[in-house]
Amino acid sequence: MKGKKKWWDIRAQANAAGGNDVEIRIYGDIGFWGTDAEQFAARLDEVGPTAASIVVAVNSMGGDVFDAFTIYNLLRRYPGKTTGRVDGIAASAASLLLMGCSQIVMPSNAMLMIHNPHTLAAGDEGELRRLADLLGSTSANMLTAYAERSGQTEDKVRELMDAETWLTAAQAVELGFCDTIEEPIRIAAYAGAQPLVARFAAMPEQVRALVDGEPEAPPNPPVDPPVDPVDPVDPPAPQDPPQPPNVAALASHVYASCRDARIEHCAEGIVLATGLRDRATVDAAIRTAQDIAGICLAANLTELTAGFVSDGLSPDQVRARLYERVTASQAHINPRQTPSSASEPVVAANAPRAASIYAARRSGGK
Repeated sequence: MKGKKKWWDIRAQANAAGGNDVEIRIYGDIGFWGTDAEQFAARLDEVGPTAASIVVAVNSMGGDVFDAFTIYNLLRRYPGKTTGRVDGIAASAASLLLMGCSQIVMPSNAMLMIHNPHTLAAGDEGELRRLADLLGSTSANMLTAYAERSGQTEDKVRELMDAETWLTAAQAVELGFCDTIEEPIRIAAYAGAQPLVARFAAMPEQVRALVDGEPEAPPNPPVDPPVDPVDPVDPPAPQDPPQPPNVAALASHVYASCRDARIEHCAEGIVLATGLRDRATVDAAIRTAQDIAGICLAANLTELTAGFVSDGLSPDQVRARLYERVTASQAHINPRQTPSSASEPVVAANAPRAASIYAARRSGGK
């Protein structure tokens, strides 16, 4: 069976100071062919805590915007310094994830492109309308990420996205999408980039020529050692590559299920957290959202439900956060607190004394 296509690589190498320098390489179509950002996150969790520095090297025409958002959020939440480096082209979703880095560098001959998200879909009017709404909210989230990183106004960023803007390193620095320009490097397209040309309407000729050319071969490819001859065997029957999910149908399923479960406010968070990868992932996220909604309802903090779902938290993580929130809001009890001072007024009891009651009874009996 043919293995999954891998579009990223994370490597940690020891440095002279005894720590680890981590390089994340994102080359190729982000998130396609069954590979998703969950594997990326798991690998980053392994090497990130001991990393002295993290460099994100990108040469990609884009891909799945939801996986790109996942990586963007991971980089934003990373407590240390992260450096994004464009090793050729960072277009579409690839430029989005770079915005999560604390510093971005580009060789003088590299390119960066931003535009609006798009997709191909089929379905009835309702499904396509929901998909259009999803694209609209995704575009708004991308706009916010670009605006926060660059310092440009939302109107300016929207203009750049609508026009499918390709930026040189100098232009990216001028607009705030890049911090430092480095010496030019030899740039080559990665294998499989040619089919992506049709996605873009304003691709510069130098980029088109690069994509149309042959991809650069890796330097000094390793030579396999000789092996003993074996009897030939029939090759396995070719299998069709996995088909991308029907995002329109999955989005429709999410919104309908959330409406039935009365958690409509969680639908967009489920879409963003799952990336609409497949039905099983979506259904699991819906069940988790229902559990989280119940936990927040019990804590009388229902306004936090949608945020917890968008962050991809588990029910146990939600319980822990709510416990911290509730305990932090309670007044601190001092077990050594002294009694009230004498200056404070003392409320005297108005109840009659036992002796008075006894005397009254005796006098009444005479």
